[in-house]
Amino acid sequence: MEFELPIRLLRYANGKFSVFDPRPNQVNSFDILSYTWEDHDKPQPVKKETPEQKQQRLEEEARKDEAAKHGINHPRGGQPYAHGIEGVTWWFNVEEEKLNDIKSLMRNASIEYLWVDCVCINQRDRSESAGEVLKMFEYYKSARTCHILLKMEHKPWNPQEIVNDLKFVDHLLYHMHGSALASEARLTDNLKTSLSAWADSTWDFPVDRSIVRSAAIEPGLLNCYSTCVSRVTSLFSNRYFSRVWTFQEMLLGKNIHMWGLNKTEVAPIGKLDNWMDLATDAKDKATKLYAWIETAREWKTASCDAVLAQIEADIERLEWLTVQAQGIVAARTDIVNGGPGWWRHNHDGVSNVFSAVSLRPRRCRDMEDIFKGLLGIFKGLFTYEEIQADFKDKTLDQMAFHFFKNLSIKTEYAWTRLAISSGERTSYNWIPITTNSEGTGDEDNQENTLTTDCFSGIVNLGRLKSKGSVKTPAITGVVGNPREYMKISLVQGDGQFRFVFRGCNAGKTVKTGKWFGKETIPVNEQAVRVARDDTGRTLVQCATLLAMVMDPGCHVVQYRRRLLQSLRPVWTVSDPYAKLPGWIDRNVSGTQWQNPDPWSLRSHNHSVNYVMDESLDCNSRLHKGSTKKIMCEVRVNCGCTIVAPFSLIFEALTVVEGSSFGNIIGVQDHDHRIILNDGLGLVQAGDVGSSFDLVAFGGSVDFHPSYAKSCRRTKKYETVPPKLPPPQGRALVREDFSHGMMGGYGYVRTGGAGNLLIYRNHPVDKYKIIGVCINDHVENKKGENQVDIR
Repeated sequence: MEFELPIRLLRYANGKFSVFDPRPNQVNSFDILSYTWEDHDKPQPVKKETPEQKQQRLEEEARKDEAAKHGINHPRGGQPYAHGIEGVTWWFNVEEEKLNDIKSLMRNASIEYLWVDCVCINQRDRSESAGEVLKMFEYYKSARTCHILLKMEHKPWNPQEIVNDLKFVDHLLYHMHGSALASEARLTDNLKTSLSAWADSTWDFPVDRSIVRSAAIEPGLLNCYSTCVSRVTSLFSNRYFSRVWTFQEMLLGKNIHMWGLNKTEVAPIGKLDNWMDLATDAKDKATKLYAWIETAREWKTASCDAVLAQIEADIERLEWLTVQAQGIVAARTDIVNGGPGWWRHNHDGVSNVFSAVSLRPRRCRDMEDIFKGLLGIFKGLFTYEEIQADFKDKTLDQMAFHFFKNLSIKTEYAWTRLAISSGERTSYNWIPITTNSEGTGDEDNQENTLTTDCFSGIVNLGRLKSKGSVKTPAITGVVGNPREYMKISLVQGDGQFRFVFRGCNAGKTVKTGKWFGKETIPVNEQAVRVARDDTGRTLVQCATLLAMVMDPGCHVVQYRRRLLQSLRPVWTVSDPYAKLPGWIDRNVSGTQWQNPDPWSLRSHNHSVNYVMDESLDCNSRLHKGSTKKIMCEVRVNCGCTIVAPFSLIFEALTVVEGSSFGNIIGVQDHDHRIILNDGLGLVQAGDVGSSFDLVAFGGSVDFHPSYAKSCRRTKKYETVPPKLPPPQGRALVREDFSHGMMGGYGYVRTGGAGNLLIYRNHPVDKYKIIGVCINDHVENKKGENQVDIR
């Protein structure tokens, strides 16, 4: 690729800053900056202006424009200030402190020429801004060095020190036995001194130092290890790594240097590649440390288990972080080797970019930036004219449609989302419609839609044909018709983790077995606030009840393990013994919940109302970003009702036996590209207020009403065998879908991302996507055939 200069650069020379056009000035190198403009995540609400409000806004902007001609900047919501940069005659949305940080970086790093979007692009000129968006690939590839500026509350860390400390941990694990006494382990004096210093320094390991000592584990070793892990995970928790534009800049930048910024200094903190490697190195040491402690003990004390539980949690966090880091490295490699048009032929790489950008939901201030923030990666996907026409003043649905339509046309393959569409299009109907996507004045909905969750569940459907149809292999001739037996409605919540289960038999009577005796089944409507140390046990009980409803007849213990391992709950405990290794089984050991017979627990006779401790969070992707505050109201056709977080309900659906979703969602191919197999794409953030039907092609949809009746009529302590087979061949469709008498069904396999349910009204019609299969296999007559999807 040829070297290309931007239309403007920021220059620092002779103690002065200026912006100028470098093209006629024979500038042969420049650096580039990647940073976040604002220090908050609040999206800008989109509201319709009255004529008076519009006039007031235009007058205010005119005043700002006039002040900018005299070097005074008026950032949105901030105080005006003199920016001191010659050549900038427009106002820009960066506060004085942030601009001073950029100036400090140039001084500290001895940078003469720097491209900074806030002052090198006139954001007031929409035409110029749209044109510069298309040049991001050239600018970042032409820059000599890319600098990342991170705001920190603490003293910036030196990554080499963390490398050395992890090597210290590794050395001790190799040369000491897990039960050895450090003072007698033939360590050098230097090693003993370092161990002692770590043991006496600020304690970072989450388990109390006294418990660590009682577990006979070297405290200095644990503290050194934990400090390293905390620093690595803390850096990647920085707000920089949660933005859309910075994701693109990480992928396009080369020779990336990172700088830590606090109130007193701007200091180098190494290269991005070093930190990416540290994520993997920290996971390696956590895994080795766990094995080092466990294998050295035939019998483990409770104190030892408490330590292992924390290291186990670290391994889980670091595993997720490593997948993210390696996915980003894989994307950078694909882009470097493929050049500007890499995405046209590297379909695995395209899937990886969508997985990487949505693995951790990334936010932006303006809705259009969700897509414009990736146009440097997908160089050539849109022309200047198309950006002006397809993204200006458009809804999320309109922008998503144009994005995936263009991607499909230019790759000649149909790229779509695993989502249930809220309507139909006249062409390209396989691109789902997003409801409520305007975000006009609804702050909750605005926050829901301003994330990269819209890139979750992206699948390559097959070869694109003329007029927007798709040719793809599909299983056809599905036996039976879809029959509804459960309804799931999405409502806006407040972020509180609640679980309300009311069995349909609550308040009714059940036989006691004493002559003709009966007793009333209790109704527990009063909300119970769950204590921190009871959280684990309560989650297992909730998962058990969900097993009975979502997957009746399954192996209950295995189901709830899959569910809770996918949900990945984290919470604070006051007693470390409340969350030991294997807590999913241990916390209900010795109770009726330990290994319940699926036909003995009688979930239809239960009712609970739990409000979890505020410290409870979940690391499931379904509990992040746009879906974190969404609740589900579930109504089963027997009368049972459930109210629970979106993440819990949809994880419960995706982990049923024979699911079409992969149970491991962060897997990678041989080149470390990410493959996501979870249910985040099933429904869309804009679907709050909508309802979906769970339907079944096989089994009996009368299973739950029949079994609920048996639970009442069978004596209290007897097993209740079912009289009907449970629903099979399940799928999720919109509640307004109706079956036609001549209709035929099939499904398109997606390799673990959830099979797409297809339907046609007549044997000569083309198929359309109407839902997502829950089961991987649905009984059929015709097997796999090539089909056309409109």
